[in-house]
Parts: sequence; structure tokens; C-alpha cells
Amino acid sequence: MEEKPDQIAEAIEAIIETGDMSALGGVLEGLRAPDCADVISALPGESWEIVFRVLQPETASEVLTLVDEGIARNILETLSVDEVVPLIEFMASDDATDIINLLPETNVPLVLHKISREDYEDVSELLKFDEESAGGLMERELVTVMTGMKISDVIGVVRTVGEKIKHIQNIFVIDRSKRLQGSIPVIELLIEDPDKRVEDVMDRDFLTVTAETDQEEVAALFSKYDLYSLPVVDSSGVLAGRITVDDIIDVIEEEANEDITMMAGTGEEEFWERSPVRLSRARLPWLLTGLFGGIASAMVMNSFKDSLESIIALAFFVPVIMAMGGNVGIQSSAIVVRELAVGGLSISNTGGKLLRELKVSLINGIVLGSVLLVMVMLWQQNVRLGMLLGLCMFIIICWATMMGVLIPLLLKRANIDPALATGPFITTVNDIVGILVYLGIATIFLNWIGTG
Repeated sequence: MEEKPDQIAEAIEAIIETGDMSALGGVLEGLRAPDCADVISALPGESWEIVFRVLQPETASEVLTLVDEGIARNILETLSVDEVVPLIEFMASDDATDIINLLPETNVPLVLHKISREDYEDVSELLKFDEESAGGLMERELVTVMTGMKISDVIGVVRTVGEKIKHIQNIFVIDRSKRLQGSIPVIELLIEDPDKRVEDVMDRDFLTVTAETDQEEVAALFSKYDLYSLPVVDSSGVLAGRITVDDIIDVIEEEANEDITMMAGTGEEEFWERSPVRLSRARLPWLLTGLFGGIASAMVMNSFKDSLESIIALAFFVPVIMAMGGNVGIQSSAIVVRELAVGGLSISNTGGKLLRELKVSLINGIVLGSVLLVMVMLWQQNVRLGMLLGLCMFIIICWATMMGVLIPLLLKRANIDPALATGPFITTVNDIVGILVYLGIATIFLNWIGTG
């Protein structure tokens, strides 16, 4: 695609205004499904349905799995049950399950009733699992062979099912009870002697996950071991499905988007939500958290009003203290949230990480405290005020670093998404504590500062 999606989207908008559907079909016909998805994403909401209905069913089916969840949900709301069913028939079981989860609740049983029996059995099984678990990610389409078969027989099986199953990276070897015994990379079928038996060439040292494994743990395994696919088994070792790397890429993107939006105190659905009332309702809890935190900070300052009136210069540096505490806390928590997400950190191995962050905070506290001390001395001509501010800066940076590390870990322990630790929550905590430390120490040494 030589032209950029937004350029094609502009051309499509112009065509839609003329009402020339044949011209629109001509533009879309030359695009691959991923390119169509990009173009639809670049269009305004009112054009999504128009463009989607012009696509051929097979392309439309793939596009529906590629666009963002909010766009897919809005498109599905405009489609009848009879229009959804053919799209489901083109999808792999995992994609079909995801799309059915996006349907209006009243349409779900109607669609399940109309799809093929094979698709119904696969989707019904996958619907039992949490969307953010390995069971919610896996697909039921995979190539299995029995122990005792020859490589030549396996090649025949692959040729038979190859058109129906996409992205065949591994052949899974099972016994008569369907328990997983090993796997064979497809490339091995071209290298090994056709007369060899599968148990002579299969990899017996394989990784598996259960359907209940969290998707973040699955993503960490793919990243750590450079996997292309991963079998999912039940508690008895019976093969239930497989997860492919393309699904893991989606998980990583989804988790990153979720963390970014939660850091901002919003939600990913805001990008696609059209109702101002619903948008307001989604944002208000976080804004109220910030408001009450600000009021609490003001109340803390009010309790030290005598100190502020005695030495007015103390008030000048309140924004500095608040800003540095918030910035340091967010830096530390962002690192911890990231390591929790990729599996590099857990409750059990926090000691080393916490010690490292504390060492960093000591260095940063000394440097920033010293800079502030010099700046105050030059500006206010008050050495003692500079020393006090430098000390406060050092204490607050160490405190904010500890909060940035501990709060995500505590949230993880409480089964709350650690991304919630950032944004309004951690900033508010550090603002209140920062002002309390700063003005508390200043009050204790008020007379000493005043003689500086």
C-alpha cells in the first residue's frame, strides 16, 4: 500500500459523499485486509459501517478481527444475526470467540444457534474461559498425530488439513488418550527420513500452559523462549488447543494500551465511546480522586499557615516539592509496572529490586537536593533555608521512590492491576506526604531559618 491510510481515508470520505458505491468498492478491492483495517480506523465513526458493508465476506471477516475492539463492537451493533454468521464461519475459533464476546448479549445465542456444529462446539468450549487467560487466547484448530505414525504419514496429514488451518508451526504428537507427548516443527518434516516414526524425532522437552494461565504469563513465556506456538493442556495433560505468536503480539499491544490509559486515569474504551455522559462518568472517579487529594494538600498547608506567614519564601517552593515527589514516584512505579507485566518481578523477589531503587534514590536525592540548596542560596540569600530545602528534597525523593516500588506490588498482591498505582493515585499520595514533610520540618526549624 503506497498511500498512507489517512490519505486513502480522505479519498473514501469524498467518495462516500458522492454516494458512488461502485467507486468505493473499486478502492477497497485493491487493499489487503490489514490495510482495510487501517483505513477504517482512520475514518470517522459514521463511515465505518458504510465501508465495512462494501467488503467481500472473507475480507470483512478478517478486518473485523484486526480493527480495535471499540470499532469492531460498533460495527457489530449495526449487523443482523444473518450478516454475522457468514463472517464467523471464515474465522479461526479463537477469533470467532472474541467476536462473539463483542456481540450484543441478545444476539449471542442466536448466532451460536446458526453457525456450523463444528464451530459451535469449538466456540462454546472457548467461551467458558476468561478472555484474559490462556483458554481465552487459544484456538482449537491444530494438527495432531498419533504416536507410532511415520513421518511420511504426518506429511499426508498436513497436506490434508493445511488449507483449513493457518500458521502451522508445530505438529503435536498425542497418545490414544489425547495426552500430549511431544511436538515436531514443520521444517523437520522436510529434513527427516520419511520412514522414521514420530516418537524418534519429536521434541519431548516442551513447554505447556493450562487454560487458566493468565495471558501476561503466557506472553512472558513467548518472550523468554522465543516461541511461535504454545500448546494448552488440561490438568491431565490432554491437549486442548494452541496459542500462536500473532495472538501474543495482540496481548502485548493490549496490555500496553491498557497500562497507558490507566496511567492517565481513563480507559481504552474512551477512544471509541461517543456518549459525552459515559465519557464523563469514566473520567470523573479519577478526577475526584485528584480533587480530594488537592483539598487534602490544601488542608495540610492550612495547618502550617503560621509558618508560611512567618517566612513567605517557604510558599515559593511548595510547587517544587510537590512536582518532584510526583515525578519520582511515577518514574519508579512505571518501571515496576513494566517488570510485573513482563514477568521480571514478583512479590517474592522484590528485595533486590527495592534495594536497587533505593540506591538510585539516594544518588538522585543527593544531586537534586544539592542543586536546590545552591539555587536557594543564590536566589534567597539564605543558607539555612537552602539547607532545609535540600534536606526535604532528599527525604521526599527517597519516600517517593519507595512508594513507587511498593504500591504496585501491594496492588498486585490485592489482585488489582498495578497500572492503577500511577497517575492521580500515586501523585496525590506523594503530594500530601511531600508537603507534610516539607512544612513539618520547616516549622520545627522555623526560628533557625529566620536567623539565616
